[in-house]
Amino acid sequence: MKIGYYPGCSFHGAEKRLDKATQIVAKEFGIELIEVQDWNCCGGGFLQEENEEAMIALNVRNLALLESMGLKKMVTPCSVCLLSLRKAEKIYKADKVIKRKVDEKVGEKYKYSGEGTTEHFIWILIREIGVEKIREKVKRPLRGLKVGAYYGCQYLRPREYLGFEDPYRPSSLENLIKALGAEPVSFPEAYSCCGFPSLGSNERNALTLSKKVLESAKTHGADLIISPCPLCNIMLDGYQGRIKREFRLNWSIPVLYASQLIALALGYSYDELEMDKNLIKASQVLREKGLL
Repeated sequence: MKIGYYPGCSFHGAEKRLDKATQIVAKEFGIELIEVQDWNCCGGGFLQEENEEAMIALNVRNLALLESMGLKKMVTPCSVCLLSLRKAEKIYKADKVIKRKVDEKVGEKYKYSGEGTTEHFIWILIREIGVEKIREKVKRPLRGLKVGAYYGCQYLRPREYLGFEDPYRPSSLENLIKALGAEPVSFPEAYSCCGFPSLGSNERNALTLSKKVLESAKTHGADLIISPCPLCNIMLDGYQGRIKREFRLNWSIPVLYASQLIALALGYSYDELEMDKNLIKASQVLREKGLL
C-alpha cells in the first residue's frame, strides 16, 4: 500500500524517535510511506486564530503537493496536523469565496483538485489493516500491562472535520491496545485537552490540564499512557518533570506515542525504538511486567 506521508514539524524536530517507530510499524504492515516533497507547516491551530485564510492556503498547498505525486491520500501521525489539513480541505471545497482567495495566495503552481485527503496513521492501521492482522503480527504480547488510552482533543473533535469514530465514545485505541495483548484503561480525562495550545499564552493553565490527564490515568490504574499525538507527548512526557515540581507530585507515569507501543509488541527492542529518550522512562514498569 503506497500512501503519502505528512510527518509534521515535531516528527522532524524534537520527536524524531516517534517518526522512527512509525516508519517501523508502517513497514511491518506493508505500508509504504512516501513523504510529501517540500511540505510546509500546517499552521497548527495558532495561525488559524490570526488568519484562517493563510492556514487554509498552507494546507491546500500541502494537498496540492500530494496530488502532484499522483497520490490521493496521505497520513499524518499528528492530531493537530490532522485537524488543520482536514479542516482546510473541507472549508476550501465548501466556501467559494475562500477558495478564490486561497487560490490567489497559493498561485498557479499549486493546483488542488479536491481529491487529495488526509487521515491519521492510526486510522489507517485500524481501518485498512485491521485489529486482527495487528494481533497476528504481535511477537511480544504485552500481557499484564495496563495502558491508559489517551485520545486528547483533535484526534476526535470536531466531528464534522474528523468523523472517524464517536468523539464521546471512541474505541480505536482500546481496540489497538487489546490487539497488542495489553489491558486498556479508560479514564475520565482521556478526551480532555493536554494544554499544549495554551502553553505559549498561559503556561500554568497548560500544566494544570496535563496534570489532570496524568492524575486521572494514574488513579484509574494505568501503568503507562499512550497518545496518538506527538504534541500531547511533548506535554505529558516532556513537561511531566515540570508538572511534578509545580504541583509537588511524588509520582510519575510513562507516556509513549502509540507507534512505540505497537513496535514494542511487534518484537522491536527498547533500545531500537530509542525509548530511553522519553523523559519519563518506561523501562521500570516494562521490566516489572517481564517485557524487557
